[in-house]
Amino acid sequence: MSSEAFSLPPAAEFAKKAQERREAERERLRQLHATGDVQRAELINSLLHTDRIDVEEVLRRAGTLIRSASDLGLNEVLIFRYPSETLEDHGRAIIANDPEWPGTLRGQPLALFNVWRERLKPLGYGLRVEILDYRNDLPGDVGSYLFWGGNSY
Repeated sequence: MSSEAFSLPPAAEFAKKAQERREAERERLRQLHATGDVQRAELINSLLHTDRIDVEEVLRRAGTLIRSASDLGLNEVLIFRYPSETLEDHGRAIIANDPEWPGTLRGQPLALFNVWRERLKPLGYGLRVEILDYRNDLPGDVGSYLFWGGNSY
């Protein structure tokens, strides 16, 4: 076997190529996070400054979700997901299981809570909230779950 049949560039070239690839991937992720941060800020702003909701549309959609979940044998459904930044305390009361957590709601999340309290709770639907994820060790999104067939809020 001749040395021409097996030729590789110096290892430093592969190391440089791998390093460039890692740097390009880090930059891609940085840009992706920056875009996501902007979109999240826009979402938070819209949720805080739009507290008007179409109650009948909310109830229609909730009914569709409840029926679908029930048909699958479930007794709980995620009804709304929203950033913890829409809460006055960024979700701390939820984490602490503080029964006064609804007092931290603002904007659209508050309007939706009121629909549950005024229209769904009297029908026996419970509401459970939890922090769904964390970003940089801080509460991320809040999930509001409707449930039936058990104790209500």
